Amino acid sequence: MAFTLLKPTGIDLSQTFAFTGSVTGVSSNSFGYWSTTGYKATKHSGNTTFNDETTTTVAFSNEDYDNGNNYNTSTYKYVVPATGRYFFTFNISIEAGVDNEGKQWNAGVYIGSASDPKLRVMYNSNNSRFRKMNLSNSGTLDLSSGNEVLMKVYCDRSDGNQPFWQGGQTPQMSYIEGWRIS
Repeated sequence: MAFTLLKPTGIDLSQTFAFTGSVTGVSSNSFGYWSTTGYKATKHSGNTTFNDETTTTVAFSNEDYDNGNNYNTSTYKYVVPATGRYFFTFNISIEAGVDNEGKQWNAGVYIGSASDPKLRVMYNSNNSRFRKMNLSNSGTLDLSSGNEVLMKVYCDRSDGNQPFWQGGQTPQMSYIEGWRIS
């Protein structure tokens, strides 16, 4: 595709121009349906343990914002308010709790009681093992009104002891955020 350079006529571009008008139709609410569907769930303090080798719902008990009151801080689920395409992004900071113990790490966005995540990030360290892992992913999902969206994690320490995910850091290391885009 060829590009053509357009040169304005009648304007001296060496002059300084002052903007005296106003911009309309653009605001932080203009990105998709963010103003009615956007949310960000976190945990503002403390670590949460979960069972080794068990896929576990992440208990994000705080809302940084919830435009539309669609996230439930008791069930940790976001209830989709309207059918459409949604953008989600998440990050979770997981610790095995002991150096060189975490060998497999997963985090994902699930719809309802589905056993497979719709957005997932996994790390399998094979023979290497780590103490801490940050997992993140972003993507779009086509959802129906009433779908329940939640985040789950998994860590295999292979010793039966409990790993944990971290809450309350600055900057936030564990969160899920989403909103409708069309």
